Amino acid sequence: MNDLLLTYNQLDEIQRRQLITYADTLLARQKAKQSEGNLAGWKEKIQSVSTWSDNEIKIIEESSKKLNQWQIPEW
Repeated sequence: MNDLLLTYNQLDEIQRRQLITYADTLLARQKAKQSEGNLAGWKEKIQSVSTWSDNEIKIIEESSKKLNQWQIPEW
C-alpha cells in the first residue's frame, strides 16, 4: 500500500485524476460482476416493466400516421 501511495504522490494532477477514473472503472466492473449472480433481483426488475395494451399501441400507431398530415400555418 505504501508503494501505491508513493507512486500516486509522484504523479501530476492530471495523471492523478486519470488514475482515480481508472480505479472507479475497475470498481464498477467489480460491482457489476458481483451483481450478475442475483437472478431473483433481475427477474423482479423485468416483471416490474410496464406493458402497453393492444389498444394503446393502436392509438399510438394511428397518431403517428396523422403526424405528417399536419398543415403548418404560413406567416
